Parts: sequence; structure tokens; C-alpha cells
Amino acid sequence: MIYFKQFSNCIVSKGTKRSLICDLQRQFSEIIPNDLVIVLEKLSKKKKISELYDEYGKENKNTIEEYLEFLVEKEYGFYCDSIEFDMFTDMDLTFITPSEISNAIIELRHSNFFDLENKILQLENLGCNAVAIVLYECLSKNDFIYIIKAFKGTRIKSLEVTCKFDEIYDINFLKGISAISGCLTKLTFMLSPFEKFELWDDNIFFDRVWIKKDITSFKHCGIINTKYFNTNLPKVIEAINHNSCLNRKISIDVNGDIKNCPSMSESYGNIKDTTLEEAINKPGFKKYWNITKDDIEICRDCEFRHVCTDCRAYTERTKFSDEGLDLSKPLKCGYNPYTNEWAEWSTNPLKEKAIEYYGMKEIIGNDKK
Repeated sequence: MIYFKQFSNCIVSKGTKRSLICDLQRQFSEIIPNDLVIVLEKLSKKKKISELYDEYGKENKNTIEEYLEFLVEKEYGFYCDSIEFDMFTDMDLTFITPSEISNAIIELRHSNFFDLENKILQLENLGCNAVAIVLYECLSKNDFIYIIKAFKGTRIKSLEVTCKFDEIYDINFLKGISAISGCLTKLTFMLSPFEKFELWDDNIFFDRVWIKKDITSFKHCGIINTKYFNTNLPKVIEAINHNSCLNRKISIDVNGDIKNCPSMSESYGNIKDTTLEEAINKPGFKKYWNITKDDIEICRDCEFRHVCTDCRAYTERTKFSDEGLDLSKPLKCGYNPYTNEWAEWSTNPLKEKAIEYYGMKEIIGNDKK
């Protein structure tokens, strides 16, 4: 075999000092050196392996062989002849979805439960299939039943609920909720006396998360962390083509204001007198949908950019486009792609002005207690 072919489902995000190879079929990513990426780029142009050896010289032949052995062992590619090489085309990375809105966040209070069905109906009409409901208070069993029944029979495929912890949420309670839930995929309890994470199992068909932190607003959102990285094929393709957080997202905050995200200040009407369809068609609502990590300052040089989320609500406020779009690095990211080091974002002196601008000091202080 005289050629080497990289599997089309294994794509590379090249960073300044190192790169990330993403196996979109097995939903796995790992770091690789940039020298290996250069080798892959040459091989992808149907360069013979023997020609590669000649180009780099005998002194580098062992290194190239080790690279190829690594790629074969990890099943990132395979040796082939000329005919086989041409049989395998590149993956189409075009992102296509029939939904005008694919995901939504609804902040609720007990006082505005009454119109939940109307919000769900409007989201369904826009093609939405994933909804996250957030309450900064406890929910009774009847509250849970009401929410779950409101989604019963709808086309919503994923429902996540976040609320404050209560002692009533024991194993029997969770089993009872699971027995009647259809689309519930995750339940998060904040201000819990303990921290725990449980995946869905044979008894409870949704994930459960308990966190000690007391979340009182979406100012806690937007943290960039490796545990939130996602190598899921649709999400990576979406991130390559669109904003990985705001594309086709809509939110309704605690006051009923319709926004891109509850953390963002700009409102496009209130649910009391504006439909969701009217809101998404207002000028500016979709302005960040096509801003990718390749457009963001510093992020464009990061190897993690296609598996990472991109917060436009809280940024370092250092780079703006001619149209006024914020192209700055997310405020809550402590990673430096030029040194490949992680640091605590909240203590970075270069972020102090932005932290003050967003009124984050009190929240940061409470998180550290």
C-alpha cells in the first residue's frame, strides 16, 4: 500500500501549538502534535508515503512511521492503493436542520406557570426539540407533574429541569417522576447538601445532578471547561458552521422577555404581547447565529474551538466588528492556546474591567465560599 487515507469522520482542529483530532463516529477527541497535522495534510493530497520519506529525509523516517502507526492503531486512517484512496470522499460538513429554533431556555416562577402550554406550542411550531426549564425555587411533586404533562404528546425530544433541592426528592420521588415522564432527560438540583451525578439507569430514565452551588441567575452561565466539551457529530458540525451556543436558540427570562439567552441584555419583546415567531424575525435576533469560533479573537487559534461552546453574553470585551458584534474571547475561559495552560479565569487581572462591567464580583465571591 503506497498511500494513507484519513477517515472522513476524523477531523482535525489545528491550534497554534498543538491540534485536536475528533473522531465524530465514536465521539472521542485527543491532542496530536502539529507536525502530525502537516503530515496528514500532505497525505490528504494523495502524496505517496515514499515521497513523504524522501521529502523529510532518512533522519525523520522513523518519526513519520510512528505517526502512521499511531493513526492506524487509533483507527484514524488506513493504508491503501490509488483506487481505494479515491473511493473514500470527504465528509460533507454542511449543517442542515429543518428547525427555525432548535433549543430553548425558559426561566419560570411559580407565578408564571399558567402559560407554559402556550410557550411549548409556540416552540413546537418553530420546530424546537430541546427545552431547558430553570427555576430558582423548589418544586413540589404537583409542580413536576404539571411540567411533565405540559410536554406530554409534544414533539419536544429533550427536557432538562433545574430547580432548588428539597428533601422530598428521594429515590421514590425520582422513580415516580420517571414513570410519567416522556422527554425528561436531565434533572439538576442546586443548593444541595451534597454533590453527585447519576446517569439514567433501569429504574430512572433520566440523568440526575446534585450541586451545592446556589444558582440565582444566568450570570453563573458561560463557563468554559473541558467537562463541557462535546465531540458529538451534529454539535461539532454546527460549531464549524455556526455559533456553538446561540445558533437557533431562544429564551424567555423570568420577566417574560424574549432573548437569545437569558444572560444577554437585549430583548426582542415580551411573551405577553409578542409571539416567539415575531421575536426571531426582528432585526438583530439572528446576528450571532453565524459567528463561529474561527471568528472569535484568540479562540480562532485554539485547538478546542470546534468542541467548545461560545458564550457571547459574557466576554472580555476587547474585540468588536465594524457592525458592532462582540468578537472577544469568552470571559469565563481560563485557557491560553499559546501556552496550552489552564488558569482560573476570575483571578486574571486582564479580565477585571469586564468582570466589573458585568457585575460579576459578588457572584465570584459567593462561588468561592
